[in-house]
Amino acid sequence: MRLASKWLLGTALVPVLCLTACTSDKDPAPDRSAAPSHQSSAGRSAEKKLTEQAQSALDSVTKQDESMVESGVERVSDGIHTQPDLSAGHAYKLTVVCAGKGTAEITFTPRKTAAKRTVSCDRSVVSERFTAGKQVRIDTQGKPEASGMIAWRLNSV
Repeated sequence: MRLASKWLLGTALVPVLCLTACTSDKDPAPDRSAAPSHQSSAGRSAEKKLTEQAQSALDSVTKQDESMVESGVERVSDGIHTQPDLSAGHAYKLTVVCAGKGTAEITFTPRKTAAKRTVSCDRSVVSERFTAGKQVRIDTQGKPEASGMIAWRLNSV
């Protein structure tokens, strides 16, 4: 009878001890998810600065008589992935500026639309004129060492 009563007492105490341990107010690890870290704030600031640089370089080369079809700014690591609604047989110009470091590659699908291009993330401007087919897809892919922001604008010519 003694062994059974010890076992019964032990099984009754285990849930109580677990519950007490889970609800203790002396948590040694503070919750860091509530407060933003210094790095994320600095990262957002750097991202904003690179966005402004890329956008400014893009704005400086855009002609007033060209009509914009699409534009945007993306992280180099995310890339550009768009399938714009273009008129077949019509001429367009894609202008891309990357601010940061490394390089990114611009590809068109179908490949006969335009040649693959590389854009350096040193705020250089890269433009490509092409005639649209039935459907065109434009993608950029940052190389492994690349980081920063990439601004792009697609204009009807």
